[in-house]
Amino acid sequence: MTLRPGEVVLVRIGFHQTPGGKVRPAVVLLDSADDDFVAAPITSRPRVSDFDVPLIQWREAGLNTASTIRVHKLTVLVKDEIARRLGELAAGQDRIALAEALRRAFSLDR
Repeated sequence: MTLRPGEVVLVRIGFHQTPGGKVRPAVVLLDSADDDFVAAPITSRPRVSDFDVPLIQWREAGLNTASTIRVHKLTVLVKDEIARRLGELAAGQDRIALAEALRRAFSLDR
């Protein structure tokens, strides 16, 4: 399975401090053509961090409710844990905001 950056998937994400996990949406950031991929989880909670990106076109991304990308919670996920593809970030404002948040998070502007 090949994933595209900006694609939104429903995937099982494991908990860090306790056993188990939760199926939740995530946006694909990198697929290097192996068994896993890098993603940022998506939450329905409002923005709380400078690295949270509220989605303007959340419906177009296949989401059921207003949502926020958690850029500071990047994770490597296994492709076999993907339940289904939901949609894709629309070209424009949401993709630009995500790229800017990633640049800030990794200090790529300096």
